[in-house]
Amino acid sequence: MYDLTEAYLMTAYICALAALLGALLFGGGALAPLAVRVLDEPAAARLLRAYWPRYYKTAIAIGGVLTLIVFATSPLSALPGMFCLLLGALAALMTTCFFIALQLIPAINAARDAGDTTRFDRLHRVDVALTGVGLLTGAVLLALLVYVLPGQFTYTV
Repeated sequence: MYDLTEAYLMTAYICALAALLGALLFGGGALAPLAVRVLDEPAAARLLRAYWPRYYKTAIAIGGVLTLIVFATSPLSALPGMFCLLLGALAALMTTCFFIALQLIPAINAARDAGDTTRFDRLHRVDVALTGVGLLTGAVLLALLVYVLPGQFTYTV
């Protein structure tokens, strides 16, 4: 069984991850569609072209810190090593999805500017899929952390 300090740290990690996922869900699910619906096309384009890089950079920065924390604290944890490795891999996958999505933004914007709707649609679908996989991976990571917080693993390997 892990000690109280580890439980407090895990609770803080869970809160940070939940806040990140909530902000990302709100940004992608509420803010962007609202901008497209309410603003005229040039204004929406200006807003979203400024917004999406910040969205992904925030996800990468916070996800990167959370990934480093998982790997840095794993040797000190009472959780089984393989479980810690799984947590770290999920955090890294989440962050990588957002990093790749960020790299697609210039190509998406170029396709839109060139009027190449086929390329734009394809790249946009890939970007949305990467964002979805990143969010889903973060949700799985969050669920696993919530599962172990009450002390589900009461042994060390």
